[in-house]
Amino acid sequence: MVNQEIVSTSIFAAQSKVWGQLKQISLSDKLGSAYLFSGQPGCGKEGIAIQFAKLLNCESGEGNICENCPSCIKITNLQHEKLNLIFPLPTPKKQGNTGLDSIDNKDLDTVNEAIKKKSQDPFYKIRIPKATRILIQSIRGLRKSLYLKSDNLGRKMVLVFDAHLLCAGQGEAANAFLKLLEEPPKNTTLVLVTDHVELLLPTIISRCQRLGFPKLDDLYIENWFKTKMVRPEDIPLLVGLSRGNFFHAQFFISQSLERLIKLVEDLTRSINQDDPEKWRKFIQDYSKMAKQDIEKFSLHFMLLKIWYQSANRFQKNIDDSLHNTSLKKGIERCVRTYGTADFPAIVFELEEVVSAISKNLYMPLVLVNLLLHIQKHLRS
Repeated sequence: MVNQEIVSTSIFAAQSKVWGQLKQISLSDKLGSAYLFSGQPGCGKEGIAIQFAKLLNCESGEGNICENCPSCIKITNLQHEKLNLIFPLPTPKKQGNTGLDSIDNKDLDTVNEAIKKKSQDPFYKIRIPKATRILIQSIRGLRKSLYLKSDNLGRKMVLVFDAHLLCAGQGEAANAFLKLLEEPPKNTTLVLVTDHVELLLPTIISRCQRLGFPKLDDLYIENWFKTKMVRPEDIPLLVGLSRGNFFHAQFFISQSLERLIKLVEDLTRSINQDDPEKWRKFIQDYSKMAKQDIEKFSLHFMLLKIWYQSANRFQKNIDDSLHNTSLKKGIERCVRTYGTADFPAIVFELEEVVSAISKNLYMPLVLVNLLLHIQKHLRS
């Protein structure tokens, strides 16, 4: 008998509707040469892309994944000869090489370890230090491998993680990849996976069949927390802060809950109160963080967004999981104090600040404007 707890937290349960669509595609005679998987971070897009590759190469021939044939085992380990993984890599010190041959041994060890972790956890995010774009060398190496002769069994699969970073820098990788999309090799399917579809070239998007991935259901996140022996009374807060993002859920489970609550309360207090001293410290701290730790910066602003989204729902009498947690008092106080506040506008301002990092804007000025605009929206 199948363990229902395992089923409820599997990658298939995470995106059951999308997986059903992909199974239908695999059984039809309309299998495309290029697909674009898009959706918010932490919703399981990359894991589903790997399973799609496994489905199209399973030797059972039953339209399912057997998990036992040599092909399934090799794709599970991300070591299949017909599976190509493309993701951001550090800029090579040596010119002229292609693919992984272009990076040094230390970076190669890091990459191999990351691939191993990805094979063990479909939600694991491959992040290589100093890797800010997909390299033209990776696409050149891919082109060489795809046009090599091979047997007709199965299907060559190309999975491009963080596909929007094809367009980083001068966009050489995007232009090279576009040629693959225009003249795709026979018996090959390319899957582009991205959190930021808006950063891809329109010409790339137009040549792909698009599948949108919804955020993870709260019940899925809740079931996962239960498998991690989280205290039942803590689950509503953790689910509420995760907002359907599995990366956040994984991060929060490793944190002190008391410290997390204090962080959210301190952040909202600093922003909501018209206090020059607190504002000065906020601007100094987060200008520095934007340079030194972008992930931490983004996480803190994500927590702020969630808090204001919850305040907006409280204002409009809409249920929200944070309303059943210790954060409710602060939310209630804010809504009572600023009865006509435009919370959605505040959420938009916070999103703009995070995007300002990639635009290399002067962060102290960006943060000053943020605080002034939030005061305006609170009193609108």
